[in-house]
Amino acid sequence: MTGKLAGKTALVTGSTRGLGRTTAEWLAREGANVVVSGRDPEAVASSVAAVESYGVQGWGIAADLAIVSEAHRLGEETLATVPQLDILVNNAGMSIQNDFWKVSDEEWDIQVNANWRSSFILAQHAARHMIGRKIEGRIVNTSTIGARACHTDRLVYDASKGAIETMTRNMAYELAPYGISVNCVAPGNMAERPGAEEADWWPAATARIPFGRLGRAEDISAAVLFFCLPETAFTTGQTLLVDGAHNTYLPEF
Repeated sequence: MTGKLAGKTALVTGSTRGLGRTTAEWLAREGANVVVSGRDPEAVASSVAAVESYGVQGWGIAADLAIVSEAHRLGEETLATVPQLDILVNNAGMSIQNDFWKVSDEEWDIQVNANWRSSFILAQHAARHMIGRKIEGRIVNTSTIGARACHTDRLVYDASKGAIETMTRNMAYELAPYGISVNCVAPGNMAERPGAEEADWWPAATARIPFGRLGRAEDISAAVLFFCLPETAFTTGQTLLVDGAHNTYLPEF
């Protein structure tokens, strides 16, 4: 297999649909073998088949990352399955929309575990593995434009993603001596996902984006791939906002 990531192996969480699946396929297209993960075993199998269509090896491990023990299991099973792990993409995440004063303890735990704690846990497993094998690996985390500007009724989601950005900087600092880079991609409004049907709110959302369209899955996949390329090893501790200049726009009243 040829490509800039030929011979590398990546774990991409939340890779059974949307941004995660597109990212897994982009990495595979560049020659990386890919471990696919998601909650639904059938969807995992489908994504593995998509990855392998690029001529690389794919593996599938179903896991619910809102559960701490499942995050540890995913890390352990991945490292027991692949020859070595070179790339970790912490893509999985979820949001429960609610007024912050109505958020239950269970809703808090689900979101914080899925969005932040699972990424921390998997990065721990990956870092120990990479350090032990002297792999100059890559860890790419996922934030959101909501870490800089509020989403309506999504305080826990936005706060957990803000923590991801802080975690990225700290991990980059600690892992740089080992040649491991850690970066983060922050998507803007990403309604245009593979297979998505146009929603009523798309025109109004598009009007607030100076670039003139909503984000697409490939916009994010390209940013993730950038952080994984051999040429970008010296870039670390960064969060790249991919939003069509949405965050620069102040609507007129």
